[in-house]
Amino acid sequence: MMSDNKNCAPLWNVLLGAAIAASFMVLLFSITTEQNKSPLDLGLRIKGQVPPNCACLNETKNAPTNNTEVLVSETKNAPTNKTQTTFEDLLPLLKNASMDDNTVIFTEVNDAFANPGSILDLFLESFHVGENIAHLLDHLIIIAMDQVSFERCKSLHRHCYLFQIDGLNFESEKFYMTKGFVDLVWTKIKLMRRMVEFGYNVVFTVLDVLWLRNIFKFISVYYDITLSSDMYFGRPEDTGNFPNTGLFYVKSTAKNAEVLNFWYKARNRYPDQNEQSVFNEIKNELVDRFQVKMRFLETDYLSGFCNYGKDMNKVYSMQSNCCVGLANKLNDLRGVLDDWKKYMSLSSEEKNNGNFTWTIPRICLH
Repeated sequence: MMSDNKNCAPLWNVLLGAAIAASFMVLLFSITTEQNKSPLDLGLRIKGQVPPNCACLNETKNAPTNNTEVLVSETKNAPTNKTQTTFEDLLPLLKNASMDDNTVIFTEVNDAFANPGSILDLFLESFHVGENIAHLLDHLIIIAMDQVSFERCKSLHRHCYLFQIDGLNFESEKFYMTKGFVDLVWTKIKLMRRMVEFGYNVVFTVLDVLWLRNIFKFISVYYDITLSSDMYFGRPEDTGNFPNTGLFYVKSTAKNAEVLNFWYKARNRYPDQNEQSVFNEIKNELVDRFQVKMRFLETDYLSGFCNYGKDMNKVYSMQSNCCVGLANKLNDLRGVLDDWKKYMSLSSEEKNNGNFTWTIPRICLH
């Protein structure tokens, strides 16, 4: 019997080893499968449905950055490892909207600016009546800050994204430098940083900028940041120029993602200030600390009611800055489009003689 047991021992060792190996493989497969499950498989809460090319994000204010519960609506081919703070549900939208060089344009809208006949309609119309720029709408992502503006966006445009922050209501008109206004304008820096981290060059345009010609003529990859100006003093790299962050470009690099993060965090040093005022305070720090190459564009080209070019042959965009109140903005932006349409109806000779110019601003405070 002892001899028989000794002869069987190797066989039992082989069987035992095989059983252990099989158990390990089952355990490994189970763990791997669990890691690859989508949020839907893991039972996270999903809100609603959205059509292709539209994404929806619900962010909880001050929520932890990992293992969070509130999540995005499902989008076609969207990543499965989404959370409310990483914006990874933006990736399908960015891919669909980007130019060949991975450049996208984005703007933000709330209910007040999205109503029929309001700023959103004028903004989109400007691309259609502008000089051969309607194709740029294919590369525009509209960030809706509430459900009403999101639904309105989807009825007008291909690329819409819903971004809501619990505890903050962005639906109504936000008057200049009120808390609601300040909270709203800072969201674009947070979103832009993430887009840059994803590898996309980004142009942000505020909704009250009417595009009349292709501003990409002025954007060079030599510069990290290219932006419009409230006041321009003659030299494009002079940080003494007053910035206007209503229209600006950031090139996608790891350094520029850090720059945007530094800018966003600088909000704590300048409480109650909007992102443009803070940028003006820290612009020299950005140059010294990050060696940022910055270009300010002339107001003759990227104009605004604060300081605009009279020669319509040169103007590429017009913003209703230095203007308080939605009704006032609407009135004078309609005037911009009226003037532009009359200008476009002129002969080449009539355009070149320079006699026709703006009749705005009319009622805006400036």
